[in-house]
Amino acid sequence: MIDLSDICIISANSLESENASRNRILSLVNAALEQGHEVKLISMDHDNYHLLEDANFNHYKIPFIDTKIPSFVKRAFLEMKIASLALKKAKEMNCDINLITIPSMFLLHMSAILPAHKVNVLDIRDLSWEYLDTKSLINRVAKTIFTKSALFNLKRFKIISVTNDHEFEYISKYVSDYQNMIKVPNGVSLSIFEQLSSVVENKSNNKTVTYIGNVGLAQDLSTLVEVSKQLPNVKFNIVGGGTDFERIYALADHTASNLNFLGRKNFDELIEIYNSSDILYAQLTPDFATAMPSKLYEYLSTGKYIIYGGQGVASATLSKFENVSLIQPCSVEILKQEIEKVLSEFNSSLSVLNREKIQAQYIRDVTVKYLISLF
Repeated sequence: MIDLSDICIISANSLESENASRNRILSLVNAALEQGHEVKLISMDHDNYHLLEDANFNHYKIPFIDTKIPSFVKRAFLEMKIASLALKKAKEMNCDINLITIPSMFLLHMSAILPAHKVNVLDIRDLSWEYLDTKSLINRVAKTIFTKSALFNLKRFKIISVTNDHEFEYISKYVSDYQNMIKVPNGVSLSIFEQLSSVVENKSNNKTVTYIGNVGLAQDLSTLVEVSKQLPNVKFNIVGGGTDFERIYALADHTASNLNFLGRKNFDELIEIYNSSDILYAQLTPDFATAMPSKLYEYLSTGKYIIYGGQGVASATLSKFENVSLIQPCSVEILKQEIEKVLSEFNSSLSVLNREKIQAQYIRDVTVKYLISLF
């Protein structure tokens, strides 16, 4: 490989408010800095927010645009605008290496903006074009177009990283050089793991089920809200925000005291929420069976009991761990029964095995360093 030292990392996310994106990019930035590169980061954040301070790091911002709206068409155009602004900014910087990190598929669709003679790298966190439902004609047409565009634009990248075996198999069908593909699991960074692995058992008298993460259509937290109405003696927490938050909030019985909407929290605040929880809950609807939420690696790092409603990649990964219940998604009755079963039979002890397995196989710093070394 040629010795290159000027790296531009391009994100269409707001790192200030999106923990999963921030943690992954922080690992990329730190690994690049450790290997002597100069790093420039582009993200959709406010001017006064800086990811970190380092002499060889500069954080550039594109204007913040709120895409948390229900209209699919309007959201697509807004995300296209964000991607265009980010890529044009990267082109102006003229770095030796451009690293696009998605789930924003529009960064991939519009990647022709980047100079073709540079080393362009694609970091795939999600095959987001595959998640579009096909219930309406416009969605079916959009999914076809986005899929064809994504696969066509893969050829623009000299190195592609993916997060799991399913993504590797999917992408490898459309790229000619397997040598330039690498798996970089979502996982957790070492610093995050060290804090999560210090989480303790719930010392309060309240049996508590907690969801932490994005409140979107993919998660359909209406299942959890309905269960909270049927289990008044169990405390439920929903931590986070997203496009489906208003609908989920409206479904809740706000005269009851056992369901708490805690909003977005910074990581320090999350630790105390983890400490006071007995069960950590997550769900993805069947349309998102190929996704592996990075939040699940954080859940596993705590050693707490996990109930996951879903199928596919995430279920297959979780099946390798203990203290996990894998259930059918979007079933109020099944979730209710599983919560009652776990709370009555499980002794709340933390899983040392889960923590050890995360430390051995899913610390992002290690795999990210290898990705950066390919440059």
